[in-house]
Amino acid sequence: MNGDDYTRREAAKDAEYERQYRAWIESLPADQRRQLERQGLDRPDTAHHGNGSAKGDAADSPLMRIGDDPAVLPEPEPVPTAAASDAEAIWATVRRVLGEVLNHGNARLTAECIALVSGLGYDGATMTEIAKRHGITRAAVSKRCVELTEMLDLRPSRAMRSLTARKSYRSARITNTSSNELPPHPPQPES
Repeated sequence: MNGDDYTRREAAKDAEYERQYRAWIESLPADQRRQLERQGLDRPDTAHHGNGSAKGDAADSPLMRIGDDPAVLPEPEPVPTAAASDAEAIWATVRRVLGEVLNHGNARLTAECIALVSGLGYDGATMTEIAKRHGITRAAVSKRCVELTEMLDLRPSRAMRSLTARKSYRSARITNTSSNELPPHPPQPES
């Protein structure tokens, strides 16, 4: 195929395109023609033909370098979406919960405490009732529940004391125990 034939064919196609585009512009109302003129669209654009494109020959594009063929480039790493990161956070929490249940000496107690701190088991079962079922003190159940809320980064459930109440009880307990301390023992004579 001769290069001159190609150039003539492309010139003929461009001339036909220009004629049809001008006819279309002329068929529009005056206000639409003015709008196209403001946007720079009132004339046909055939700059992409002829001696390469308006931006140069496509072969000069960095996208066309040897080895950069998009069809053979590796797929990009998927960008984690919010849903994917939420799912991973959920699974990480499930793994921690299961680890606690499986590795704690009393799996049933841990399961009941997890139900209590999550709000799932708040059907009226109190820490006192859980403690009685397991033969331990209410304080032991409370301690286990606090450990679980901290491990799972949860706020205390309705069945638990609030963080503020726990802090004030702790402060009162420290004040009470420090005022009830026994005086130090007198020095013992050396023998």
